[in-house]
Amino acid sequence: MFEERFAQLESERRVVDAAARDADHDAVVAEAAGDDGTARRGTQQGPSRGAARNKDRRFFDTEIVYSGVKLPIRVPMTVYPEEIGDFSLIRLLTTFGGALPAAGGRAPHPHLESSGQYTHAVVVLMNALLTQKRVIFLGHGKPAGEVANYVLAAVALGSGGGGVLRGFANRAFPYTNLTNLDTLLSFPGYIAGVTNPAFEEHPEWWDLLCNINTGRITVSPALAPPPGAPPRPQADALRRSLDSVALARTRSFSARDGRPDRWNNVDAEFVQDLMLAIDRHYGEVAIRAKVENYVRRFVALVPLHEPDDDRDHDADHGPDHDSAPADLAFYHARIDGFIGTHAYHNAVADRRSLHAASCVHGIDIARMVYSLRTAANLDVNEVEAIFKRLDDHVVSDEQVTELLAALPQSQGGLQPLAYGFYHPSPAIRLHTVRLFERIERNLAGARYVRSTNFFHQCAFSNLRHAFAL
Repeated sequence: MFEERFAQLESERRVVDAAARDADHDAVVAEAAGDDGTARRGTQQGPSRGAARNKDRRFFDTEIVYSGVKLPIRVPMTVYPEEIGDFSLIRLLTTFGGALPAAGGRAPHPHLESSGQYTHAVVVLMNALLTQKRVIFLGHGKPAGEVANYVLAAVALGSGGGGVLRGFANRAFPYTNLTNLDTLLSFPGYIAGVTNPAFEEHPEWWDLLCNINTGRITVSPALAPPPGAPPRPQADALRRSLDSVALARTRSFSARDGRPDRWNNVDAEFVQDLMLAIDRHYGEVAIRAKVENYVRRFVALVPLHEPDDDRDHDADHGPDHDSAPADLAFYHARIDGFIGTHAYHNAVADRRSLHAASCVHGIDIARMVYSLRTAANLDVNEVEAIFKRLDDHVVSDEQVTELLAALPQSQGGLQPLAYGFYHPSPAIRLHTVRLFERIERNLAGARYVRSTNFFHQCAFSNLRHAFAL
């Protein structure tokens, strides 16, 4: 059923692209001939190339005829478990992306302000969602539907675009008021939308208040630090805060080895990447993909922080030993707050069920792909070990499909694997060619290979003939 649907979508895409090319060609010819009676660029009939390129691939646009009237409808192609309604992450990030949280003269909370008092407001909101704090969106004088849109967007933000973590939708109250206050306060870690300004005057009712009118996020002064949390040294907190501000402008590297300095502030880079993408008018799909990648990276660190009895010792997680300790040190307090939440227990259950149903055993594909994509100083032996394990364990068509699931096209597709074509080691080039040949025989993998860079395709063809595979 999936193959038939995939083939149908592929044929429809080719028809649209062909129509766009023909329309652009006719427009260019008419414009060059100076014929005012024919369609010109920007006024040609039919779908344009720009319209085909900017089409929202999340929906299938069609129409139905009712009583002789054509009614356009949009059918969503995919719906994640935590994705509710037609919300906008871009609106949420734009509203709260320009101000620092209001600290109110208190000490930074370790679960919320991972970079001290200068932690970005978006990061504070993300931390509050992941650590199951009580979050309220206040929109005084705003329509209830607009306030609910922010709540649903926050659900998607904490769950990683709606497809990484579960349990946020059960905590959501898109709109509520004082009549339901008792029910709201009895619910742990709620995410609620309100319009009554009385909520702002009672900080004991919430842990984090997001004011839609002002775009300001306030941490409740009544929020107590977690039990047993060691006091953070003042110099250390100041260092992390200054690093957060500096990395929001430019990434700081040490002159000794070219690596990020002691606190690799992924939070500041994440916010900077989001704001830059919004300024460049990236679509909702691209923004959700960035959020999903960020949450997946955080979730991948949680098993490394768990006790040894809770870890999966059967899977080879790959040689990414450089960045994991620094990330664990930076997110230590956030991971402590995340462990024990409903989302954490759901993630543990999902991880176990995923390992049980996985077609690839003995290796962690997602972590190996992450190492190839982000690690800066992998030596030849580590890179060869990754490609050899992928070559040995990804053999069948089902295993190739599982590998492709870890290489979404929104994050570059096969780009991390394609760099193996140009590695000085012949063994790595051989493993890469064999892996690409198996991917090319897969129905979805063939499209992945065709969508790679032209130089990657040329390198693949030349190496395949060189190795006589």
